[in-house]
Amino acid sequence: MKKILSACALAALAVIYAGAAKAQTPQDSSTQSAAPRPARQRVVGDVTAVDASANTVTVHTDAGETVTVSTDEKTAYLRLPPGETTLEKAAHVAASDVHVGDRVLAVGVTPTGGSTPARQLIVMGRAAAPAFDPAHRLNGRVASLDASKKQIVLQTRGRDAVEPITLDASGNVRFLRNAPDSTRASDAQPSSFADLKVGDTVRATGERGTDGKSFRADEIIAGSFTRLSGQITSVDAARNELTVKNDQTAQTVTVALGPHSTLRRITPEVAKMITDRAAQAQQRRQQRAASGDASGQANAGGSQSAGGGDGERRRRREGGGPDGARRGGGGFQQMFDNLPTVAVADLKKGDAVSVTATPGSDASRVTAITLVTGDADILRRMQPGQRGGQGGRGMSPGLPGDVIGGGTGGGERVPPQR
Repeated sequence: MKKILSACALAALAVIYAGAAKAQTPQDSSTQSAAPRPARQRVVGDVTAVDASANTVTVHTDAGETVTVSTDEKTAYLRLPPGETTLEKAAHVAASDVHVGDRVLAVGVTPTGGSTPARQLIVMGRAAAPAFDPAHRLNGRVASLDASKKQIVLQTRGRDAVEPITLDASGNVRFLRNAPDSTRASDAQPSSFADLKVGDTVRATGERGTDGKSFRADEIIAGSFTRLSGQITSVDAARNELTVKNDQTAQTVTVALGPHSTLRRITPEVAKMITDRAAQAQQRRQQRAASGDASGQANAGGSQSAGGGDGERRRRREGGGPDGARRGGGGFQQMFDNLPTVAVADLKKGDAVSVTATPGSDASRVTAITLVTGDADILRRMQPGQRGGQGGRGMSPGLPGDVIGGGTGGGERVPPQR
C-alpha cells in the first residue's frame, strides 16, 4: 500500500509537470507553424545508489530500467511528505539527504539519463511502518524457497509453537535487504527473490489469507543476523575494524564497523540496575518455589497443580513471564538507547563486548549492527539463552522488536549462525 501511494504521488507530480510544460508553450502563429517543443523530460523510480563524488544518483525506474541521473550546483533538491502530490508542502533539502530506497522524480533529464544535470530532484521518503498488524505484516525465518512459484515458507511464532506460513511473492513485490550495519528499513537496499536464503529473517507487508496459513506480499525486507560476545584482541581505528575472541567458539572474528553501526557502553549505574533486577527476579522465583512447596503440603494431590496453574495464568494475564519478568523488554530497550555512544578509538584490547551483526561470506568476518561494551557478566546476561537480567529473557538489543530475535524481552530469538 505504501508503495502504491508513493508511486501515485510521484506519478501525479509527473503529470502536473507535463501539463505545466505544455501550458507554458507559446501559442502564437509563428510557434504553431514550428515543430512542437518536446515536453519536459523526467525520470521516476527508486534510488539504488548515490555517488556524491560524481554528482550522480542511480534510479531503478518504474519501467524497469536503470538510469544514472546527473546533478550539479544548480539542481534543486526538494522533499515531499509521504502522500503529497503537489510542491506546496515540499521542503528544500541538500544533496546529502537523498538516500538509497527513496522514491524520486528527476525533472529536466532524458528517460535514459545522460550528462544533462537534473533541474530538480524531488524526493519522497518512505512512510513510517505502521504498528504490527498480524493481518498486514508478517515476520519469520525462511525455512524453504520455491523459485519457480516465487513462494517462501516462513517459520513464524504462533501462540504455542512455531508455525509455517507460505509467503506468496509472485506479484509486484518490492524486495529489500537490510544494510550490513543497520536494521532500519530506511537503510535497506534494493534486492530480489534470488537474493533470499534459507535462514534469512524476513519482514513482510501485505495481506494474510483467510486460511491463516498464507500471506500475499507487497514488500519484503530480508536480512541475516548473528550474535557473539567475547574480548577484544586488537583495534584498528584507521580501518574501522576490531578483532574479538568469541567466548563460545574461542575463534577470532573480525568485526567491521559501518557508517550505521551503533557503539554503546554499559555504565556502572546501568550495570547495577540490571544486577538488581536479576537479584529481584531470583528472589521472586525462590518465593514462588517456597509457596508452591507449602501449598503442596497443605493440599492433597491435584490441588497443588491447580493452584500453580491459576498462579501461572494470572502472571501471564498480567504480562509477566514464567519467572515473573514482564514481557517485551521495552524498558530495557529504552535504557539501551540512552546508553552513551563510543567511538572505535575508545575501545581497547581486553574490553568485553557483545555484538549483533550481519555475517559475511567468510565466517571469520562480520559487520556490526550494534556493539555494546562494559562489564563482562552483564554482557553475558544479554545473550540469548543466558539467565539473568530481566529473568533471562534474552536481552539482546540491536534488532527492531518486530524482527525475529529483535527487541530485548520475550520476543522470538535469532539463534547464533554457525
